[in-house]
Amino acid sequence: MSGTPELSGAPPAISRSKQKSGRSVRFGIGHRLYGKTANLEGMTEQKQAETCVAYARVSSARQAEEGVSVEAQVRRLKAYAEYRNFLLPDENIFIDEGVSAGTPLWNRPAGKQMRKQILCSEVSHLLAYKMDRLFRNTRDCLACVDELREEDVHMHFCEFDGGPMDTTSATGRMFLTVLAAFGELERGLISERTRLAIEYLKQNMRRFTNDIYGWDHDEDNNLTPNWEEQKWVDWMRVQHFDNDLSGSKIARLLNEQGVPTKRGKKWSYTTVLRTIRCEFHRFR
Repeated sequence: MSGTPELSGAPPAISRSKQKSGRSVRFGIGHRLYGKTANLEGMTEQKQAETCVAYARVSSARQAEEGVSVEAQVRRLKAYAEYRNFLLPDENIFIDEGVSAGTPLWNRPAGKQMRKQILCSEVSHLLAYKMDRLFRNTRDCLACVDELREEDVHMHFCEFDGGPMDTTSATGRMFLTVLAAFGELERGLISERTRLAIEYLKQNMRRFTNDIYGWDHDEDNNLTPNWEEQKWVDWMRVQHFDNDLSGSKIARLLNEQGVPTKRGKKWSYTTVLRTIRCEFHRFR
């Protein structure tokens, strides 16, 4: 019989498939991974970059202009992610503008979205420019660190005394705890200084806040009574404290008489109550 005999017991052809694991694996030589060319000659496997999320925050428009802006923070975060070979897609960058660091991280609008992203996807790292972008409250800091540790997520700060810092080690977590305590102390000292400064301005009849109904200020921020408005302040106080009218009723009566607020708008119960409860009126 001519030809090659068929082997009935021959094993089936082996098909190559991708290795299945929690994270996919890339093979080959000269792959370009996240902006860097990896020379894999002599290697059989290249570890894929771990996914991270990044958080940026400014508390006011002034801080955005005079401090580290959101754009500057995002640039540093992207550079750090590339340096550490982390995968940082644009949808994993979360930004809070006009939010105080005193607000717990998970209660902020972007903070809530970031937490959901961490819990619902495969994220290994959380990046921030500095610790005060995330926390100024020790209790909030420790609660978030513990929760993220349970999810096996590490925090990284791009700027700490001239270099980066992370919580991948026990030493890093200890430093973070100490820094959070100092951050809370600093926030408390700022609050005390602000309160003392406001009291000083009040006692010296200087402008200490936005426009106050019943008062005018000159170019040097010296306050003087606006007697036409003061007349309405006295009327509101009588209606509320003596005649037991609600703030909503007083606001409706003022609007019916065409009396504007300090900024020329209509009255509401909140503006009425804020005006008649302002302690500064005792300085008249």
